[in-house]
Amino acid sequence: MRSVSLTMFRFFTVLVFGFPLLTAQAQENSPYSRYGMGDFFHGQHIISSSMGGLAAAYADGTSNNNGQSINFSNPAAYSNLFMVSFDFSLTVDSRTLRSNDPSGKFVSNYFVPAYFALGMPLNKKRGIGLAFGLKPLSRISYSVTENGRAAGDSIARLYSGSGGLNQAFIGMGKRWKGLSVGFNTGVNFGRKDISTMVAFVNDTIAYKQSKSSTVTNFGGLFLSGGTQYEFPIKSITNLANKTVVHYFVRLGVSGNLSQSLNAKQNIDRATVSYTSTGAVTTIDTVFSQSNIKGTIQMPSSYAAGITFRKAILAPRGLFDLWSVGAEYTATKWSQYRFYNQTDQVSDNWQFKLGAQFAPDPVSGNGYWGNVNYRVGFFTGQDYATPGAKSLKTTGGTMGMGLPIRKWSSYSNQFTILNLGLQFGKRGTSVNNITEGFFRLSVGVSLSDIWFIPRKYD
Repeated sequence: MRSVSLTMFRFFTVLVFGFPLLTAQAQENSPYSRYGMGDFFHGQHIISSSMGGLAAAYADGTSNNNGQSINFSNPAAYSNLFMVSFDFSLTVDSRTLRSNDPSGKFVSNYFVPAYFALGMPLNKKRGIGLAFGLKPLSRISYSVTENGRAAGDSIARLYSGSGGLNQAFIGMGKRWKGLSVGFNTGVNFGRKDISTMVAFVNDTIAYKQSKSSTVTNFGGLFLSGGTQYEFPIKSITNLANKTVVHYFVRLGVSGNLSQSLNAKQNIDRATVSYTSTGAVTTIDTVFSQSNIKGTIQMPSSYAAGITFRKAILAPRGLFDLWSVGAEYTATKWSQYRFYNQTDQVSDNWQFKLGAQFAPDPVSGNGYWGNVNYRVGFFTGQDYATPGAKSLKTTGGTMGMGLPIRKWSSYSNQFTILNLGLQFGKRGTSVNNITEGFFRLSVGVSLSDIWFIPRKYD
C-alpha cells in the first residue's frame, strides 16, 4: 500500500505543477469563445460527463464495483468518501466549424487537462469528507479573419483571443443517515486577452497595419453548495442465494452564488509590422493605459436532479447493478457584466438524461461483467447569443469504468480507468456558423488507505 500511496503522491505533484503548462498547450479555434468568459465546459467528472452530465444526484463509494470518485459538482457527495482518492482526467477535443456565408469548413483539435482532485474521509463514522483540487472552467481561443472594403480599399481584419477561467477549490461534505450537505469554496481566476489586427490592401499607397489589444487579468473568491437525500423504496430478500436487492431514490440540488471578480486591464493601440519570421513589431504606440481596475460580475446557477438505482447485497459484498437519472441546470447569464458592460449572452439551460449499468458484478466470473457501462443525452440552450440568435446544443455521451484490480484481490485499493465520449452539435440553421464537437476523455480514480497507524506487539 505504501507504494500505491507514493504513486498517488507523485501523480498529484506532477499535475499541480504541470497544470498551467498543459493548459497553455491547448489549441482550439471556436468563434463562440469570443462571448462572455469563453467556451464553458463546467469541469465535470468524467463519470458525470459520460452520463449526459448527471452530477447533482450522483454519488458513489457505497458499493464494491464502483470504486470511488470525487463528485466536485455537488460537494454533498464528499460525505461518501471512505478512503483517500486521487482523481484526474485528460481530454482530446475535436471541432468542426461550418459557415453558411461565406461557405466554409474548419477543423480543430486540442488537448487539455480536465481536472485533478484529492479527496479523503475526515471521519467515516460521522460521514465527513474533504476534497480539494484544480480545474479549468472555460476556454477563450479563437482566430477569425474577415475581409471587406473601406473607403474604396480592401481591408482585412484578424480577430483573436486567448485565456479562460480556472478554479482552485476546497470543500467538505457531511452525512446524517440519508441526508448529505456540502460546500465548495476557493478562488476563480483567469485571463482574457483579445486583439484586432487591421491591414489595408492597396497597390498605390502603403498603409501601416494597426493592432488593438486588451488584456484583462481577474480573480476572486467563490462559494457553492449542494445537498443530496437518498432513501430506499423497495427491498427483496432471497434466502436461497442469501442476497438482498435494494432499490433507492436519490434527490440532489447544487448551485453557486453570483460572484464579483476583481480585474485589472491593460489597453494598447499601436501601428505594427511583421518581421521576416512572422513576429509582430510595434512601430508607434497611439494609446496605452495600464492597470485599469474594474469588476466582472459572474452569474448564479443551480442544478436539480433525481437518480434511481438498484443494488444487491450478496455474500461477496454490496454491488450496484444499474442507475438511471435526469437533471435540469440553469444559469442567469443576464446578470453577467464585464467592466459594467453587457455582452451577447443570455440565460441558458440544459436537460440531461443518463444511465449506468454493470452486467454481472455479483458472480465475479468474468472481467467484463464487472465493468460499468454509461450512456447519456443532453439538450439545451447555450449562453452565447451571437447576432441575438440563441444557440441550441444537443449531444450524446457514452463511457466505461474499467477496474484495474478486482475488488477481492486487494480489499484496501480501488483503481478505476474511466473512458468517456461526448459528441454533438452547437447551433442550427438559424445560425451562420454551426459547431460539431467530439470529445474523448481518459480519467483515473486511484483510491487507497493512507495514514495507517503502525501497531507493535
